[in-house]
Amino acid sequence: MSLEDPFYTVRDDVRESLNNAQDLYSRWCMLLEDQSDLEKTQGVSTDLRSCIKSIEWDLQDLDETISVVEANPQKFRVSTGEIETRKQFIRDTRQVINKMKSHMSSDQAQNMLENMKRQQLLSSSHAQKKKHGRYQRLDDELERSNQDFIDQQRHQQQMLMVEQDKQVDKVSNTIVVLHQMGEDIGIELDEQNKMIDEIDEDMQRTETRLTSLTKRVNTAIRKSSDRCQLICIVVLIIVIVLIVVMFFVPF
Repeated sequence: MSLEDPFYTVRDDVRESLNNAQDLYSRWCMLLEDQSDLEKTQGVSTDLRSCIKSIEWDLQDLDETISVVEANPQKFRVSTGEIETRKQFIRDTRQVINKMKSHMSSDQAQNMLENMKRQQLLSSSHAQKKKHGRYQRLDDELERSNQDFIDQQRHQQQMLMVEQDKQVDKVSNTIVVLHQMGEDIGIELDEQNKMIDEIDEDMQRTETRLTSLTKRVNTAIRKSSDRCQLICIVVLIIVIVLIVVMFFVPF
């Protein structure tokens, strides 16, 4: 394979991103189990989702390059075994990131996050109760408000995640369309280049035939001219002989 094969460059980027994603995933799991720092857990979760999405885009690009190679095996000179190795790399990578995504979106993980949110809000509420024990009704109302706030925040976060997924899907679809347009333009340019080459070949063949025909015509004209001159000379000789005979031979 050529050292300039783009597959290996993208593959190395994917491996680096996957290592980063696995580190973030390990941190996220520890923070989730620790149940002590909600803000940091959410920050790591956001970074991990972005990293996974980037890997998915790169894998999509690799899928497209493999499809192009399979459609033109003679042009790219990639063996069947090499193609299968590349496909296996994509499958293994997808399996790893799908496992991460499945864990992050599982009911167990979501319940643990909700528990962290409750603990954070309730700890704040309990601290206030210690300072203001006389205002039991106010504390009860505050706890209810906290629960309402938790429910509201959960709903807003779910809506935000849905909206983010929609935006990511739109960007991904746009990238796919641009890739397809680039491939179509490349195919069209290849076809036009073939047509130009065929026209050049036809013109060269036509020029060769015209040159050959011109040479033949010139040769024929030259031969025809030589014959006319010979005939004229013979006729002149005959005329001269006749004149001599008429003048010098008595009848």
